[in-house]
Amino acid sequence: MSTIRRYRCIAFDAVGTLIHPTPPPGEVYFQVGRRFGSKLSVDEMTARFRQAFRDAERADFDGASGRLLATSEEHEKERWRQIVAAVIDDIADSGGCFEELFAHFASPRSWSCFDEVPDVLAELKQAGYRLAIASNFDSRLHAVSDGTPALKPIDLRVISSEVGCRKPARPFFEALVAVAGCRAEEVLMVGDDFVNDVEGARQAGLGAVFVDRRHRAEDGAIGSLRELRRFLQQTE
Repeated sequence: MSTIRRYRCIAFDAVGTLIHPTPPPGEVYFQVGRRFGSKLSVDEMTARFRQAFRDAERADFDGASGRLLATSEEHEKERWRQIVAAVIDDIADSGGCFEELFAHFASPRSWSCFDEVPDVLAELKQAGYRLAIASNFDSRLHAVSDGTPALKPIDLRVISSEVGCRKPARPFFEALVAVAGCRAEEVLMVGDDFVNDVEGARQAGLGAVFVDRRHRAEDGAIGSLRELRRFLQQTE
């Protein structure tokens, strides 16, 4: 790679970009829900989870609320409490079910890296880039990252619940730039959500790359992180 670089810091979204839940959320909700007496099928759980997650995302974008994508540890836990309640609504002990699910996704054992992640991160680190995670998550991400060896090359973590706002809000990316210690245009955001990761970053003056693992032919997208090496060679 060239010694004259456009980017000094490369920031990655977490879920869907670096890691994914294993097994998928619908299956976990089914397994836990069944222990609490739920009669819902795994297919019902999966469909309900997707809808509840979308509804929660839309609520965060509701400009009429005046929240401007504000968040906190308490807000994120309550958001997930509402998601669990919407998915599993046929049990008596909804609180106990929620706590078990919330703890499940705090464990590194509940997550897997995409196959290319270890090699790509190690190579970027070796090449001298500063690496960051920039995620709409909560403090559970620290335990997940600490317990995932492939993520060790990452230097910095910027987490929405700790920053106080979620992507794609501009203050989130300003916090990322501040932590990175360089100019906005020297930070490259890499993520699988076009609105949150790409549009939000670009509006804040950062570079951005869309990871399109479903190959929807978005302009300038990459199909996996393996293609990030070629992207950097072409832009620097």
